[in-house]
This record gives sequence, C-alpha cells and structure tokens, in this order.
Amino acid sequence: MDQELLGKLLIASPGLEDIRFQDSVILICEHSKEATMGLILNKPLYNFNTSQFLKKMKINSLTNIKSSPTFFGGPVHLNQGFIIHSNEKKYKTSEDILDGVMITSSEEILIDISKNEPPEHAKIFLGCAVWDQGQLDSEILENSWILTSSNKELIFHNNLEFSLWKKCLKNIGVDPSKLITYSGNA
Repeated sequence: MDQELLGKLLIASPGLEDIRFQDSVILICEHSKEATMGLILNKPLYNFNTSQFLKKMKINSLTNIKSSPTFFGGPVHLNQGFIIHSNEKKYKTSEDILDGVMITSSEEILIDISKNEPPEHAKIFLGCAVWDQGQLDSEILENSWILTSSNKELIFHNNLEFSLWKKCLKNIGVDPSKLITYSGNA
C-alpha cells in the first residue's frame, strides 16, 4: 500500500460545490495507486446514535452504554460500517492508519461497545468516500481539497458544537472567515 496519503486529512475548500462534502474533514484510511478511501469525520447522522446502530445490527446492548453519534462516512457503501478506534485494543481486521489510530469493520468492536468495554476512543461511520486512480490528485490540483496532517485529537474530536472544519483550517494558519467561495480570471 502506498503510504503517502494514509492518515492525512482532507479539508474541503470553501468553493467545493458538492453539498455532501461541504465543510468536510476527511481522514484518509486507505491509499494505493488504484484508489483512495476516506471517512468524513464531522458529519453526524442526527437521530441515529450508537444505541440505534447496535439495535439495527441486531447486537444486544446494555441500557447504560455511552451513546455517541454515528457519522456519515461518505456517499459510497452506505450500508457498510467502519469504526475508527484508538489502539488499546486490536481486532481481527484492525489496520493502522497512523500512530494510535486504527480502522476496523469487525463486529467484535461493536460487541465490546455494546458491553461498555470499547477502546478509549471509537467512532462509528456508515459509508465512506472513494476516489478512483488519479481522481483525488485532480481534485487537490483543482483546489477542492486542502491536504494536511492529522492527529488523534482531531480524529476523535466529538464536540459537535464546535466546527472541526474551522479548527483544522485554523491549525494550518487559515482564517475561515477570510476565505471566499469563488474565483475569477484576469
């Protein structure tokens, strides 16, 4: 696997017209010459939390589990779940994304979550974002995305009252209020 983009963040540029990705922050979870796959970190599915997800998966859970939002990972494979988690526990299908952060689609982690025994950090996603060979490179060159490094704090950011998109822009020295959504030609 080509590791060049693995674990990086894509920050949607303000002019990105696809509403599914506006103000998105995407963690790149797989990257190869053939394709790139990522998960949108900051698009919670309202009215569909952890408890509801487990119920839909037919996994019995304790009534007092910590209920966190489930996230819209992207418009591809909408019926597939992905879990980003910290590395205190490793599951059969867990793969490293970056130091201390892993991805899995294992049912084992869902069972641990249902028993209130999850890793310290875990985020559940439905769907993912996928780019074919060369597609993401083209979109970056078109200024649709800003590429930057990531860390555990940003990945597991769960304060829905505060914009992860703005926080990521500020981290790279960009004031979101000074960005414009159009361009012109001289």
